[in-house]
Amino acid sequence: MARVLLTGGSVLDVRAGARTRADVLLDGNRIARIGRPGELGASVDAPRVSIDGQTILPGFSNNHVHVGWSGMGWDGGPTGILRDEALYDSDGINGIKAAANLRKSLRVGLTALRDLGMRMSAVDAKEALRRGLIKGPRLFIAGKAIMCTGGHTWWCGREADGADEVRTAVREQVKLGADHIKVIANERTPQYTVDELRAAADEAHRLGRRITAHASIREAIRNVVEAGFDSIEHGGPVDDDVLAQMVERRIMVVPTFSPRLLQTERGPARGMPAEVAAARRRQAEQSPPGAFLRRMREAGVKFAFGTDAGSPCVPHDEIMAEMEALLRYEAVTTPLDVIQMLTIHSAELRGDADRLGTVEEGKLADLVVVDGNPLTDVRVLGKVRHVFVDGEHLVEDGELRDWYPW
Repeated sequence: MARVLLTGGSVLDVRAGARTRADVLLDGNRIARIGRPGELGASVDAPRVSIDGQTILPGFSNNHVHVGWSGMGWDGGPTGILRDEALYDSDGINGIKAAANLRKSLRVGLTALRDLGMRMSAVDAKEALRRGLIKGPRLFIAGKAIMCTGGHTWWCGREADGADEVRTAVREQVKLGADHIKVIANERTPQYTVDELRAAADEAHRLGRRITAHASIREAIRNVVEAGFDSIEHGGPVDDDVLAQMVERRIMVVPTFSPRLLQTERGPARGMPAEVAAARRRQAEQSPPGAFLRRMREAGVKFAFGTDAGSPCVPHDEIMAEMEALLRYEAVTTPLDVIQMLTIHSAELRGDADRLGTVEEGKLADLVVVDGNPLTDVRVLGKVRHVFVDGEHLVEDGELRDWYPW
């Protein structure tokens, strides 16, 4: 890969929240040098990319996606869209959806995706990325999500019951190439015992993998915290003693406002029954979104960014709605908080903050360039001009570059 010099812009220090004028030299897949404006020009022989008035940030991460789901329609019946896709779509169709979703994600600045399961779609997509058949963000996969027999989304995951079978299911996902493990801890009620959850966590950690749980009710959150999980998807109400354990053990949460908000907003036009829409509006009035997240934030729990992309009415290139909701419902309080969720907190969640998550010399060249200053207006994060993944310039002047090798 060639060298590239980004000139005329500013670099955002996502930890300190400081935006400083600087030029950045990329050499291969690394950030080689960061210098004062004009400092590198005379000594560097490399093509220039002028980014006057723009801001260089670490690449964005969406930490809760399902690349094998389209996210376009409403899941309206006993065999609704998601279930249909999981049960009846061929591996070929799932692969095409995944490739399209990777391209959509790139266009909005996502350089890393943490997939949480839908049959074999992410396993195959990661192999296609490795072979260079497609281009896209870095893809971190769970293989298949693990759930009890008949549990939440059983039709697209790996059913397992009892501690021994759960351990086997974890081993199977690692064999498939899983970077992390996902377990379904509840639907309307808890779906695993603490002993089963502890077996999953112990096996994942023994094999060097982090483990997360779909946990959205009080009892399930208590169970996964007691079992030793590393993070929680969605989140929900939590007791004081459990919250204290989460802070002490640095258990991170990936909130996902988007399904609840976008489905309520867009669902009626895409097949959502009127009674379901009415029930969701009543639920929002009785339980305002964000209340439990504000409590977690005030206690010191860290959040990483996620939208549940691929869920009904949540397409993979729709990330601004989640950012605005985080601020509107006071899960976070400033644009910098959102930026940290997208970048350094995401790297900490995955365990690769030594390589990704900040713009620093020596780190991998996964970068996003936006038009303006995102510290003053979160909507600037939607004005993506350039995207680099592993040093490769994949979005230029706001458009996906033609990368096909044939």
